[in-house]
Amino acid sequence: MTMNSLGYLSSNFLPSVKVIDACAAPGNKTVHLAALMNGKGKIVACELNKDRIKRLEDTVKLSGARSILFSSGLLLLFFLWNHIEIFHGDFLNLDPHHSSFSQIRAILLDPSCSGSGTAAQRLDHLLPSHSTHDDDTERLNKLAGFQKKALIHALSFPSVEKVVYSTCSVNRIENEDVVSSVLPLASSLGFELSTPFPQWTRRGLPVLQGSDHLLRMDPAEDKEGFFIALFTKKATCIDSSQATSGIELPKAVSSSCFKKYGCIEKKRPVPFLVWNRMWRFSSLAWQRRRALQHDHRPKE
Repeated sequence: MTMNSLGYLSSNFLPSVKVIDACAAPGNKTVHLAALMNGKGKIVACELNKDRIKRLEDTVKLSGARSILFSSGLLLLFFLWNHIEIFHGDFLNLDPHHSSFSQIRAILLDPSCSGSGTAAQRLDHLLPSHSTHDDDTERLNKLAGFQKKALIHALSFPSVEKVVYSTCSVNRIENEDVVSSVLPLASSLGFELSTPFPQWTRRGLPVLQGSDHLLRMDPAEDKEGFFIALFTKKATCIDSSQATSGIELPKAVSSSCFKKYGCIEKKRPVPFLVWNRMWRFSSLAWQRRRALQHDHRPKE
């Protein structure tokens, strides 16, 4: 089901467009998407973790796909031609309005999740390190916060027409609650929920309007727990860059992003201003020290 959902991204796209795999490692989704695209267009595969980047590279190489690896502004690896561009960096740091993304038509977002849909099969609950209920609650809240932020960022790319959000979790907080929290913004950007796999009968929990468009798999009955939400931009919607006026979106900041992808760098203080602040601090400290010495001077 995970792989088949990618067909909703690759179908009916022109050869020249780009697709982003926002959380790409270990790379199975990336290479399957490349196969569905039949060697056309480009895939930008993002991964932040340096160890998982190596796994992503290996998966791409074993599949026979061709890739370029970018990291912190350096061209590190080149295979024949650049159908897959592996970006070692944070998806959240990509600037949606940069010219490099003018041809992005779809984003696959399968972010870090609790993995509760497969935990029983992996027997994680039998491990001594398995977290307690309180720890689980805190972890789920953190995961849901990141998932929401990543989904908002994916929807903010002006040229994107489809966004697939998926998890291998059965928890409502990571699935329906995340989708529900971004629906007002998604609607203002011209997106609506569409129905992936209309023939599939198991749908989202009835906790939000449009839950019948969501897809769920049950670990017990379907042998795997999974969740899919498909956002599709309306054909008649206004340009999302106009719709975002007055809407606060996540700020992308990075000190070492590859400028090819328009990463917004942190503003650094001008050297003169830094020196000026240091001088003022030293001056105030000196005046304070003189005042203390005067207060403790023996009276005649």
